[in-house]
Amino acid sequence: MENKMTELQLQAACTVWFQNNMREYRGRFRRVKNETDLKGKFGARMGALNKTTGIVAGTWDAFLMVEPIVWIEFKTDAGALSTDQKEFKAIGEKLGWNFVVIRTLDDFKNMIHFFFCGK
Repeated sequence: MENKMTELQLQAACTVWFQNNMREYRGRFRRVKNETDLKGKFGARMGALNKTTGIVAGTWDAFLMVEPIVWIEFKTDAGALSTDQKEFKAIGEKLGWNFVVIRTLDDFKNMIHFFFCGK
């Protein structure tokens, strides 16, 4: 069942669909490596490295290279935006960016068709 996916599985399903079905737009859907699944000392070191290299909490998962940019956050049914994600969205909206929360592959397909196949 689609809505039983993890957020990472949903991202993967959306990426595969995009690559297979939107060939003329390849490269215009990009993922941001913004999570660390590591625990313990190595996870703490990775977190410190992330901060020193500009990775900031709250950055959304992916974006579409369209004008204006569309930021995408993948969430499960029960998932909610964090305070940092809400702040990122508020800053981006002031800049004229678009934001879409994706919970299913169908949500993603509909969003892609809206932004790439005519509004």
